[in-house]
Amino acid sequence: MDGLGYWRTYWRIVVPTSRPVFAAVDTIVFIGSWNSFLWPLVIGQNREAWTVQVALPTFTTAQTVNLHELFVAAAVSVLPLLLVFLTLQRFIVAGVERTGIDD
Repeated sequence: MDGLGYWRTYWRIVVPTSRPVFAAVDTIVFIGSWNSFLWPLVIGQNREAWTVQVALPTFTTAQTVNLHELFVAAAVSVLPLLLVFLTLQRFIVAGVERTGIDD
């Protein structure tokens, strides 16, 4: 690593060792964005623009409660989160290990 400039040192040393931290932060930000409710509710003017979290309460009204449809929709809405978590799980664990927190 002798003779590397600041940017080459950053890209060859800092970024590769920080990948678990980046993956953990990316996963947390993705889950937070996926579960956001208020902003999509304010912005979504028509039904085609609704996110899953905004559309889920439409299965329950004052007159009827369609529990079977609500549970299926909730189970389907969890699948992308589960896929992202399972894909990045090893990086998340490595990111937590690097924090140095002891029990």
